[in-house]
Amino acid sequence: MGRNIVLLAVILMLSGCGTGKFRKSEVIFSDTYYLEDADNMEFVFSDDSTLTVRQKGIYELAESEEGEAVVRICLDDISRELPEDYNFTEYLIREADTHITLTFTTEEFNLDANPMLLFFSGGEDGLLSGEYFDGTYQIGEENASYLYMFEKDGSITMRVNERYYADRQGNMTLSDHAGSTRYLYEAAADTLIIKNMKEEAILNLKKEPESD
Repeated sequence: MGRNIVLLAVILMLSGCGTGKFRKSEVIFSDTYYLEDADNMEFVFSDDSTLTVRQKGIYELAESEEGEAVVRICLDDISRELPEDYNFTEYLIREADTHITLTFTTEEFNLDANPMLLFFSGGEDGLLSGEYFDGTYQIGEENASYLYMFEKDGSITMRVNERYYADRQGNMTLSDHAGSTRYLYEAAADTLIIKNMKEEAILNLKKEPESD
């Protein structure tokens, strides 16, 4: 479960704070990168100054021992051959008037006061159906930057929509609906390292391998 939370935290780390302005990046990236040691997490930089982060995994819909609907999400390494090695995080699903709440079922995380809010945004509203489905949910209120995308084949993608601004002095700003956050970066032929303002590396990214 720990790795799921760590990778989710990496995505949410990119969210802004305060008011930000979207502007055309001085330095343009037009490549797909993967988080080091996590090939299921991709960062797609486009020449229009947008950044799309996708973390791919699998999900299961089931019931708890009390008969309540739960969803189990694995955003870990899903290339393992044995399903029992998959690292699932389980959430209790509850329906409200305008949204669905997801709450951790384990006492290891004391987050009951702040469940994840999901707002249906397209496809099939199937989280409570008990079956695999094609549907998209917005994560958070009035927030189109973060999405859960469920598919009938049992796969799930968490998608984050950002904008980036990079200058030639090694500064980068990442922005979304919530605002913007400043970083430092180092770009090489096949890698992109994003650092905090203390020059500590927080994301080590590698380019998508070339196909044979």
